[in-house]
Parts: sequence; C-alpha cells; structure tokens
Amino acid sequence: MLLRRCSIAKPYNVDETDLAIIRLLEIDGRRPFTEIADELKLSASTVQQRATRLIDSGLMKVRAIVEPAVLGLPVTATLAVKCDSAKMVQAAYELARFDSVDYVVLCTGPYDILMEVACRDNDDLLHFISDNLAQVSGIREVETFLYLRTVKNSYKWEMQEPGAAP
Repeated sequence: MLLRRCSIAKPYNVDETDLAIIRLLEIDGRRPFTEIADELKLSASTVQQRATRLIDSGLMKVRAIVEPAVLGLPVTATLAVKCDSAKMVQAAYELARFDSVDYVVLCTGPYDILMEVACRDNDDLLHFISDNLAQVSGIREVETFLYLRTVKNSYKWEMQEPGAAP
C-alpha cells in the first residue's frame, strides 16, 4: 500500500456538465456512461471523455468501497498519533504498510497523524496498538477512538455550482 499525495497537478475548472457527471457517479460509480449520457442529454463518448479527464486530473476517483464488518473486521477505530517531529512523515509511511490500516493522514492540531484501522475483535485491536505500533519509530503517544456505530459514510462532498460565490 503506497501513501500518495492527494493533490491535483493543476487547477481544474469544473463546469455544470462535469458536476452533473460527478454527482451521478457518486450515487453509483458503476453506472454505464450510456445511461449517464441519456440522462444528461449528451453523447456517451462525451461523458466517457469528461469522466476520464476528471479521473486523470486527480479530481475524482472511482473505487469499490468495502464494508470491513462483512469481511470479518467489525471493530473499527481511529487512532490519533503524536510523533517526534523529525520522524512524523516516515512514521506515517510505516503505519500505512500495516494491512489493518486503511487510512492515514498527516494533520495539524493536537495530533500529528490520524489513521483508521479495522480489526477482527478487541484483542486484535489491542495487539495492533501494543505490538505493531511499538515497531514504528518516533511514535510518542496514541489515543484510540473506537467506533460504536457509523451513522454516515457517504463519500459525497458538497460541491458548489460553477460560478457560485463561496
């Protein structure tokens, strides 16, 4: 698993058509371009070209979202990590290599790294915290936020209409 920078190489101007395509793919990322084209009154090739451009620009990704509990990983948590400043970036890359970790970000505030883990049970989570994190150099402190229930997990972002005031 590689930790990549999530950035767009150059500014990308989203127009109303791009926005409509994004919104429809947010609902169903597997929806055929022909259906999207019919709904938006465009050609399928136009929809495909625009979707490809949105993906290639880094603005949009189309991925399968897996529910960890269905895979036998019902215990999920966010771990907030404080690190030595000189080792923060390297620690993030090391944390990203663990199979049970699905999300790692460097951040500002009281913590340096936030990460999400999915585990088989509480003992598996305890093993991850006490054994695996101990292998990562530079970690000074970890706070665990165990998820009791996920209320919303939409992966949708509110996007303003092109030309609208922020």
